[in-house]
Parts: sequence; structure tokens; C-alpha cells
Amino acid sequence: MMPIIQGQCSCGTVGFQFSAEALRAYQCHCSICRKATGSAYSTTLMASECDYVWIRGEEKVSSYSKENGYTVNFCSCCGSPVPNKFRGFPLFSIPVGSLEGVPDIEVVVQIYLGSRAKWDKDYFEGQKFEEMPAVNKMLEFLHARVQP
Repeated sequence: MMPIIQGQCSCGTVGFQFSAEALRAYQCHCSICRKATGSAYSTTLMASECDYVWIRGEEKVSSYSKENGYTVNFCSCCGSPVPNKFRGFPLFSIPVGSLEGVPDIEVVVQIYLGSRAKWDKDYFEGQKFEEMPAVNKMLEFLHARVQP
């Protein structure tokens, strides 16, 4: 049986849970993710839509999308990023900082290194790409389960 992982926004209004065999994440260094997180990069993992559930506050989730497909969901009360559907795939994109406890997460891919902040130093030893790789290739690195 896969472990159940829970998360929530900063104020606790929005809560969610999902199950996953392994927690493999990616870090995105693009300028959009830096602005959305206020840090050097976003750290995100994927959960299958069939393994994901909102446990409270789904009606308080607001969303912002760009024409390029980038979407961020956030709590309309505190502004914290919360999970969102990933670009038409049956997956949820989960901001790692929203998870409860300290789950064992392995960062396995970094993307948009070509636009990383000058002050962001490199200590990462996983897969690296100057731009966004093919989505299926990245999902393969993350071992994200895509079910029809």
C-alpha cells in the first residue's frame, strides 16, 4: 500500500492528500517560477489524479494561468501555492513546500537552468536541462504515473 501524504496552505484553509510510491521532484529555475515562489526556483512533484483528493477548502482555491500553459493555484485567503492540474495530463502538480511533515523527497530533474538567477549556485547532481524537456521525458524521470 502506498503511503498517504497530506499538505495544506499556510493558513490551513485548503488541504489535500495523495498517495505515491516514491516522491521524486523537479526544480524549475524559470523567471515565472521565481516570481510565483519568491525564491530561486520552485520544487514540485507529480501525483496521479486518481491518487489525489482535496480534503478541505477547494472552493477557496484561485488560479492564475499564462498563455504558455503555466498555471499556479493558490489559497485565496493566504496566497500560498497549492496543487493544480498539470497541463491536461491526469496529474496534479504539487508544490513541495505545501507538504506536511518532512517526507523523503528526491529532486531528480532541474529545468530552465538557462534562465536561472545569477545568485542561484549549483550543487545539484541529477538530470539538468537548459530548457523544458519533452513533458513525457520529464514525467519518466519523476516516475509519475499517468493513467487514462
